[in-house]
Amino acid sequence: MDEKAEAEISGFLSSTDKASLGELAVFFLRLGTTAFGGPAGHIAMMEDELVRRRKWLSREKFLDLLGASNLMPGPSSSELAIHIGYLRGGWPGLLVAGICFIVPAACIVAALAWAYVHFGKLSHPRV
Repeated sequence: MDEKAEAEISGFLSSTDKASLGELAVFFLRLGTTAFGGPAGHIAMMEDELVRRRKWLSREKFLDLLGASNLMPGPSSSELAIHIGYLRGGWPGLLVAGICFIVPAACIVAALAWAYVHFGKLSHPRV
C-alpha cells in the first residue's frame, strides 16, 4: 500500500491505528456464530460494537463503508466485515475477518442440512 493510501486510511481510524489479527478473529467469529437477523442485524451489531464501544472506526467512515458495501452485489454485512478487516489489519485482516465471519454460518447450515438428510426420513411413531 502506498504512503498516500495509508495516510488516508489512518485518518479515518479512531483509537488505535491497527487491530491485531486476534482481535479481528475473535470479534468476527463471535458475530458470525451468534448473530441472528440477517445483514440488517449484523450491520447494527457491527456499528454498536466497532463504532460506539471499541471506537475502531468513526461513524462517518463506517457509513462510507456501508454505502460502498450496498453498491456491490452480495450480502452487505459480509462485504462490510471484509472492508473493516482490511482497514484494521490490511490484507491479512481482510482474510481473517472474511473467513471468521462467513465460515461459522456455513458450517452451521451444513450441519443442519446433514441432520435434515440423515434424520428427515425417519418413520413417525404411531400413536
